[in-house]
Amino acid sequence: MEATGQRYDFTGKTIAVIGGGNTAMDCCRTSIRCNAKKVYVIYRRTEKEMPANPIEIHESKLEGVEYLFLTLPKKVNKDADGKLKSITCIRMELGEPDASGRRRPVPLEGSDFTFEVDYALAAIGQKTDVNFIDDINASAEGGSLQINKWGDIDAKKDTLQTGIPSVFAAGDGVTGPATIIEAIAQARIASTSAHQYLMNLPIEAANKPFTSRRSNFKKQVPGDYANRFGKQLREEMPTLAPDQRFNFNEVELGYKSETIANQETQRCLECGCVAFLDCDLQKYSTTYNANQKGFTGEFKEYNVDFRHPYIEIDNNKCILCGRCIRICREVVGANALGFINRGFDTFIAPSMGNALQDTFCESCGMCLSTCPTGAMTENVLFKPGPVKTEEAKTICNYCSVGCSIILNHRNGFVMKVTGNKGPVNNDGNLCKYPKFGYQYLNDPARIIQPMLKVNGEFQAISFEKAFSLINKKIISVKPDENAFFAGARLSNEEMYLIQKLARAAAKTNNISSFHYLGRGDAYRANCELNVPMGSIREASKIFLLGTEINMDHAVTGFLVQNLHHLKKIPVSLITEKEKNSMERKVDEVVKIGSYYHFIKAVNHYLLTNGLENSLFLNDRTTGFENYKIALLKENYDRMVKLSGISGKEMIAQFAEDYNRQMNAILIFSEKEISSAASAELFILAMITGKLGKTANGIISLKEKNNSQGLFDMGITPDAGPGGQSMKDPIFIKLLEEKWQTKTLPKVFPDMLKLLSGKAIRNLFVFGEDPVGCATGEEPNKWIRNADFVMVQDYFMTSTAAEADLVMPATFPAETGGSFTNAQKVIQEFDALMNPKTEMTNLGQLAGMLGKFGFAVQPSSKDVFMEFISLLPQNKDHSKLSFHITGNDDFNRIFDHGCDAVVKRFEEEFEKAFAEK
Repeated sequence: MEATGQRYDFTGKTIAVIGGGNTAMDCCRTSIRCNAKKVYVIYRRTEKEMPANPIEIHESKLEGVEYLFLTLPKKVNKDADGKLKSITCIRMELGEPDASGRRRPVPLEGSDFTFEVDYALAAIGQKTDVNFIDDINASAEGGSLQINKWGDIDAKKDTLQTGIPSVFAAGDGVTGPATIIEAIAQARIASTSAHQYLMNLPIEAANKPFTSRRSNFKKQVPGDYANRFGKQLREEMPTLAPDQRFNFNEVELGYKSETIANQETQRCLECGCVAFLDCDLQKYSTTYNANQKGFTGEFKEYNVDFRHPYIEIDNNKCILCGRCIRICREVVGANALGFINRGFDTFIAPSMGNALQDTFCESCGMCLSTCPTGAMTENVLFKPGPVKTEEAKTICNYCSVGCSIILNHRNGFVMKVTGNKGPVNNDGNLCKYPKFGYQYLNDPARIIQPMLKVNGEFQAISFEKAFSLINKKIISVKPDENAFFAGARLSNEEMYLIQKLARAAAKTNNISSFHYLGRGDAYRANCELNVPMGSIREASKIFLLGTEINMDHAVTGFLVQNLHHLKKIPVSLITEKEKNSMERKVDEVVKIGSYYHFIKAVNHYLLTNGLENSLFLNDRTTGFENYKIALLKENYDRMVKLSGISGKEMIAQFAEDYNRQMNAILIFSEKEISSAASAELFILAMITGKLGKTANGIISLKEKNNSQGLFDMGITPDAGPGGQSMKDPIFIKLLEEKWQTKTLPKVFPDMLKLLSGKAIRNLFVFGEDPVGCATGEEPNKWIRNADFVMVQDYFMTSTAAEADLVMPATFPAETGGSFTNAQKVIQEFDALMNPKTEMTNLGQLAGMLGKFGFAVQPSSKDVFMEFISLLPQNKDHSKLSFHITGNDDFNRIFDHGCDAVVKRFEEEFEKAFAEK
């Protein structure tokens, strides 16, 4: 029937199907559908021994198939015309088990019986057709093909070379009837051997992959797993009623709802070790032909520890290499793991036998990265397995360290994130943010098309309609009634096009970022002449001021901890926090009340006592005398009091210690430090002459992956690409020529005043969530005061929900581009994953600009080359400037870097531990 496509007509006929496998089930159930009057299945064992799927047997009975169990056909009876008339059978009984483990059927003497049939369908297996053997052997030289006792082609088991040296055989022709998987596996062996033969290499079998199985240690029985795993019964599949099946319609109707289908998928088991494809133990065991059964004996069994929300520990796979213990102690500094017991009873566990989260574990995931066997793996939300994934190398879009990462994905679904040896994390180390904070990449709630709010509800519209609406809104108001905001997670290329859209198309300098809104200007230059990350290893002492470096910028923290552990380099912590998680990792803790006043008091002390580096100040700086006069006019005692220090000696001690160190490195975070405090720290490095010297000075750690790009790409009213002044006529002329426009804006507003004064009618927000990340209620009013709000983001954030138009955003790995880390290093990355949206972020910005007559290629490389051509061509040799700070300006309006992605993970992270 399969060959001809024609249905047999068995109307009024009796059919006998001989066999007990799934082929027999196909034959009997098909016969019913061909209108047979009666269908029998003859099988020599009982139903229990039948290899067919039980559901097939059950359904066939419902359809009217009758079974003759313990029955063996003995003779086929024909009529005078040679046609089948009847079959003589004999009854059987079960004897002892045979090689297959099933009890052998034994005939019962004198139990013969005969019954009439019209057709007999044999479904008792397949046989290798070897009728070509003689033809091949007649012309073969140096050997011949042989047939083994089962009637299959004889070939060497390890290489599949036959009796003819140049002939290799594989598949069912060698093994007899088997699965397609087994045939493919043999084809690989045969092709490898054939290659060796053609290259005149010795024909040798490849090492058999080493595979550790539980059954290698002991026989597996269901009782071993009782009460250890949840049990879920199969959902019953709806089927056609038996009296409606006399046709070839689908019998199984499918589950009634998606909920039931999803519930059924949850029955899927975890299919093997997640480290199977990259296990070091397996790799070396395969190389050296290790045999797990060669030395059997006692072994330990452990329950898998799932208590930590992100890390699971399976000591059954542990080889006691101690790498997790060492990396936790020497690099992370958490000391959360250790060896328990001695000798054969040794195993690795969290400190004091507690749950991992009840130790000093920082949930960085470094133990997972270093484990060679899968004993420590990620406690994922989905059921894991050894899935072969594709690699998408990109840059982490959380903090500003700029780590190179690999998104290990399967058809766009990210299974895990691992470290790539990049220019910053050249050892491949990662922190918790990229390691565990990637689930948003798989979220199905992602926005994939433009959404316009109509009567309070969002409706999908085309990109063309969205671009036309944006154009209409921009030109319908005065230029400076439009405002554009770009998030610090965007690429340089996206930021550049956003400010170009504002300045060249909308004709306004109302361009900014909520991330830095109202927080002062000193953040703009605090990373100039910073100490390179790699130079931390050369420090004589490290000062941590205003940072929980182990939590917010952990990869930099790993460098500090490793240096502290291996070289015993002293580390001092200055903090306003009552409890700082770095306290147990440092040699000295200084608790203060104000970073700004503390540093200003230190500078005052240095200048009062003539401890400044005059050579550096005279040669490299300008404005020092004015700064000195202004600072020394201020009341030193008041500064000390406001700094929160109980005595002046603490100020003196810190100032002299930092000043006399041969290689002093001070690290701070913008998350905790105000703009004014940042400026005073920069001045401290200048006063002591340490700024820009090898392994000396400061390291500014910004909150977001491309916080620096905001300044470099002109996401600020008074500065354009390269941080160049928008008041510079030479730069303005260059922009006009490059952008082919003659009317660039000349007003440089205070964006915070504009928003608070309700002067903005159209608000365009790219990659930020001011409503969701606000520390107060004011940002909500800014959004609601605008007549029209457009938001571009991955998901329906709190800000997007308030918008009139929502545009879909693409992930960095889908768009490509570059980020500039906190040390002003530009790192490029390619688009290695297919975007879920029709247009990338760059494509959308090109479309918006196109409505104003600006032709832009939506390629990250083309945009990169455009903004590179606008950067200063000559190195700035001007002197460093001193700026006088009046008061502290810690005015943090938004948390999480105003980024919904960071907010999402930090809230998920906190909730995961609260639930545990």
